[in-house]
Order: sequence, then C-alpha cells, then structure tokens
Amino acid sequence: MKKHLSKKRVVLAAIVTVALAIASGVAYAYWTGGGGSGGGTANAAASAPTTVLLHATVDTGIYPGGSKTVHFTADNLSTTSLQVNKIHLVSVASVGTCQTLLTDNPNQFSMTDVNANTVIPAGQSTVSITTTGTLSWADLPIVNQDACKDAAFTLTLSATS
Repeated sequence: MKKHLSKKRVVLAAIVTVALAIASGVAYAYWTGGGGSGGGTANAAASAPTTVLLHATVDTGIYPGGSKTVHFTADNLSTTSLQVNKIHLVSVASVGTCQTLLTDNPNQFSMTDVNANTVIPAGQSTVSITTTGTLSWADLPIVNQDACKDAAFTLTLSATS
C-alpha cells in the first residue's frame, strides 16, 4: 500500500530541509573562515576630572591667637583613582557679625599647605587623609574679635593632584 504525503508533512519536510541547509552553511562558514588582521585607535584622557571633594574637621575650641588640628577626608566621584598631593586653605567664612569681622579684617586664619600625597580610589567616599593640617587664628590686638565667639566657620579648600 502506498502512503500519500499530506500537505502538512510536505511543508514540514521542506522547513526541516531548509533549516538543515542553513545550519550547515553557517557551520561551514564558521569553520572555513580565514584569519584576519586589523587595528584600532584609542586616546587616553588628557587628565582625570577633578571630582575630589575635600572635607575638613577642625578640633573644637579655636580662639584668637590659637591653633587647632585639621583632619581631612575626601570623596572621589570619578571612575578613576585620583591623587591629592597638596591641600591649600583658600578662605574661612562664617555668618552674621562674625563674617563682617572676617571681611573687615582679612587673613585672620592661616594654614600651611598640607602635603597629603594620598590616592583616593574611584567611587569612594570619606577616604581618610592621614596627614593633618594646623589652622591658626591671628589675635588682632586692636580689634575686638568677640563677634566670633561660639561661631561656626566654613573652610574653603583646594587640592592639587
């Protein structure tokens, strides 16, 4: 008895045959593909972005004519590690009558540049810088500095890398 092929079986057989042909062609192309050569270019960044944020904490109780230790931490928002070499005191500010006193009598505060020489890893926050600084507040003998009693101060710092 002779079996008749239905349309479904003919279509299924055709699909399987085409799929096998395509698969064998891909395998053939893959295995017989020759070697190659090529090249490319890349440019290194001119410099790392300056995304290190410095934080300073001054030991409590600074007064005119006195000095206190300054401790530093840094945040690195960059995707690469960054070096902090020196920390420089740019300015000291306050509010109200204390700020008026500071504005009228500039350079009351000083701090020698701090040689930090610290690498701040990429994406890290509050990385401790082991080197400390010393903040000094000048005593102005002919100026009453009482306006700054119990005042909070904000230090503005810069860093070189």
